[in-house]
Amino acid sequence: MDTFQRTGTGLLLYCASVMALIIVSFLLFEQDAMRWVSSAIAELSGYHGSGLFLLFLFVVAMLAFDIILPVPSSVVAMFAVSILGPLPGAVSVWLGLTLGCCMGYWLGDCSEKWMSARWLSVKERQKARQLADKLGGGALIMMRGVPVLAETSVIAAGMVQYPFIKFLVLTSLANSWLAGAYAYVSLYSDKSDPFLLVVAGSVLIPVMGWLLQRLWHRVTITSGASTSEIQPSATEIQTIKARFTVQYQYPVCFTHDVFSLSNSDLLTLLLRARREEAAQDCVLIVDQGVVNESPDWLERAQAYFQQHHQYIHLKGQPLVVRGGEAIKQASQTDKLYQYLLRHQVDRHNVVIAVGGGAVLDTVGYVCATFHRGIKLLRMPSTVLAQNDAGVGVKNGVNGYGSKNLIGTFCPPFAVLNDFSLLNTLSYRDRRAGLAEAVKVAAIRSAEFFDWLENNAHSLNTFDDQATQFAIARCAELHINQITLAGDPFETGNARPLDYGHWAAHKLEAMSHYECRHGEAVAIGMALDAYYATEIGLLSQSDQQRLIQLLTALGFSLWHPALEQCDKQGQPVVFQGLEDFRQHLGGQLCVTLLSSVGVGIEVHDIDADRLFIALLALKRDHQADVAAQSESLTWSEVG
Repeated sequence: MDTFQRTGTGLLLYCASVMALIIVSFLLFEQDAMRWVSSAIAELSGYHGSGLFLLFLFVVAMLAFDIILPVPSSVVAMFAVSILGPLPGAVSVWLGLTLGCCMGYWLGDCSEKWMSARWLSVKERQKARQLADKLGGGALIMMRGVPVLAETSVIAAGMVQYPFIKFLVLTSLANSWLAGAYAYVSLYSDKSDPFLLVVAGSVLIPVMGWLLQRLWHRVTITSGASTSEIQPSATEIQTIKARFTVQYQYPVCFTHDVFSLSNSDLLTLLLRARREEAAQDCVLIVDQGVVNESPDWLERAQAYFQQHHQYIHLKGQPLVVRGGEAIKQASQTDKLYQYLLRHQVDRHNVVIAVGGGAVLDTVGYVCATFHRGIKLLRMPSTVLAQNDAGVGVKNGVNGYGSKNLIGTFCPPFAVLNDFSLLNTLSYRDRRAGLAEAVKVAAIRSAEFFDWLENNAHSLNTFDDQATQFAIARCAELHINQITLAGDPFETGNARPLDYGHWAAHKLEAMSHYECRHGEAVAIGMALDAYYATEIGLLSQSDQQRLIQLLTALGFSLWHPALEQCDKQGQPVVFQGLEDFRQHLGGQLCVTLLSSVGVGIEVHDIDADRLFIALLALKRDHQADVAAQSESLTWSEVG
């Protein structure tokens, strides 16, 4: 059936159902409703003075809920103009009816989304909205004063998503004349049932306005046709405004041993992308580090796809890529583009990226730009990626000497955290990822920070249960920041999830990426905590809590690269502030702690006090570097 026919038939059936429901409710409950309203009116009629405001609210509420309840609206309206007076009564009637229209529109809009999501495709729903424009406002106006049809028309308008502003203007006009008709009846008419007068009043003036608008439109078109040889100047061309909303939603799932033949988690996620009966096509891109630590991993992955070949299919051999910052460069992105092109990957396919944060960043950028966006399923393989880098909406690669200079905001299709992948990590890399858990707890959750303090020993010894809880809670707080804070794509100046990162990003580059990202973040947070205490923002006790937690987790809070200075004698790491500002543009915005669990944004950094904080950090932690380096070396061996 053609989309317009389907939509029109659906609308007709829907309207008929609503009319039937309203009629049945009136037949069943009208007498009860009449008795209740009459008794309420009798009770409220004795109110005077401030009590009139309660009468006003009563009328508004009754007429607003007339859209879903069998309220005798004509009785309520006549009571309003009789007791409150013609003008206040008319205002209460108009407000109640208009609120009722908005409620009906909302009900229709909600039901449209529920029904169309199960019946119509996105393209067909767009055609349904075109049908709404073809219906015009005439039917909406004509039905406004007719019982049953009045309620049905506004719900139907919401269902076909009639332009809301236009809907509100038309119904407000019609409601104003309804209210005016009741006021007129109360003053000059002896009729107890003003039905015909009300219908005429609600329809006459809006229809006249609608006819005048149509006439004016026709006249302007005729006038334009007669002077078509005259070209309008640029100033006469009206601005065209485009506005639409795109809703993003993706799952972040947790599992163990994803390619176990009895594990259906990956299969379930991929089936969400399948559009036809044919198997869902995928490609697999894997971090070299995963393959090195688990030589049979690729074989198990291919066996999984083979077992479920009816539903999912690999379009080619998996691509193994370099991990770490080495992948975030143009030569590697070119290699990825060629792989996708060679296997004819399109928007209906799914790219499965398995690896650490750098691999996910790079593959994410390539997927966001290849064919203007293809589906990406992330499978983070590191603690850092599972609790932070792999669950967000950012991606990017390095360029022109700057970290993540080139990138996009593009939510993934899904994220699947496989805890068994963490077994491929060295102890150093496991520990580095915990810095992001400390970060998000420090700025967003004092409760989680307390938990980290109480479980620091278990986390430092890589207890599975403690590590998995820390990852899941950190990921949850990260997602909450993205979805609830109101700026998921960082259009403003604030970057609260980058606490400690202005120094961390610079330190990584200064150390030629010998310093892991998580290790650099730990140092960056420590430096910012010392600075916040130096300027009186953070108490000494809260600063020590943060420092003690980081050291209890095994982090070294100093790195020799921090001693590098420029020609003016200023620490090179301080240049990270300007890099941080330029990354977003506009005003500098750095997150600092005011207390554990509370981060605030500051826009000015005192360079002299920051230097004092850096010296204090060096004084307290430089001596720990040698011992920490030896410990890390033995951890790598272990």
